[in-house]
Amino acid sequence: MNNLKLILFSFLAGHLLLIFSWSGTSIFRYIYSLGALFLGIYFFRTYESKWRRISFILVALLFYFILTVVYVVVGRIPILNLEPPGAAV
Repeated sequence: MNNLKLILFSFLAGHLLLIFSWSGTSIFRYIYSLGALFLGIYFFRTYESKWRRISFILVALLFYFILTVVYVVVGRIPILNLEPPGAAV
């Protein structure tokens, strides 16, 4: 169950970081950043283990890179209709 929570929290943090990096100059960009920060703070308060915290960060970054590749191939983030930076010509 703990590994499932680790993957879920990392997946959410990876998505929030991806949306933050793709958003324009709107204020919502910083809301996604704060969401990832609060999610990380909650995870760090819940789990005291050093290796669990390191794995959360590494898996979140892994999801960030994997989701970036997937959404660039798809051409946009489907739910938000958000295109990658530089795609709109």
